[in-house]
Amino acid sequence: EMVLLTHSSYVAHKETYTVLPTRFSILHNGIDTTRFFPLTLKEKQTLKHLKGLPNKTVFVWCSQDRPKKGLHLILDAWKRVYAQRQDMILWVIGCEPKSPQEGVMYLGRILNDELPSYFQASDCFLFPTLCHEGFGLSLIEALHCGNYCIASALGGVPEVLQYGKLGRLIEHPHFVLAWEKAILEFLENPIPKKSLPSDLYSSKSWNAGMNAIIERAKKSI
Repeated sequence: EMVLLTHSSYVAHKETYTVLPTRFSILHNGIDTTRFFPLTLKEKQTLKHLKGLPNKTVFVWCSQDRPKKGLHLILDAWKRVYAQRQDMILWVIGCEPKSPQEGVMYLGRILNDELPSYFQASDCFLFPTLCHEGFGLSLIEALHCGNYCIASALGGVPEVLQYGKLGRLIEHPHFVLAWEKAILEFLENPIPKKSLPSDLYSSKSWNAGMNAIIERAKKSI
């Protein structure tokens, strides 16, 4: 039996292999939703003030700095948008500082215990992956902290964002203009925050799902 992260992955297997005599189960990744959760508007404003950004729309990118993670596209798009709007800031997490750029703050590596506060203070999470991600833990962490998510429509990402219901999908993520437009549109028309079911992509639901898979496997022996 193969346990996959998404139904999209199952479809990819089914379309790739002409013979596939295998059982499949789907088990989404899970995060600790007791740590990653949204704040009230007042709490969010207070946290922004503490981080020195009371009147800014905060965007965040969080990953390892590898070309397939798409930071170079975001920095290029940011330069173009910032020429028009200065009421915003981009936090870059997990990356060593690059050449100074207006409106960009490099925060480097942040301890896991401190990461939720940055997601809770930010408004929009950018996920410009250029590879077929299996799921994207940082994506669902930011989502549960109340961020609107703008992400590449690659791999399992569309399924994670419920095909656009939980965020915006960039169908052509290799085009800088697509990110520029998406960032500008969010600034001009902020998307109201959607409340998520507390068990969606939670570690608790992952545990329950894994236990169910184990029990079904035992009955097949």
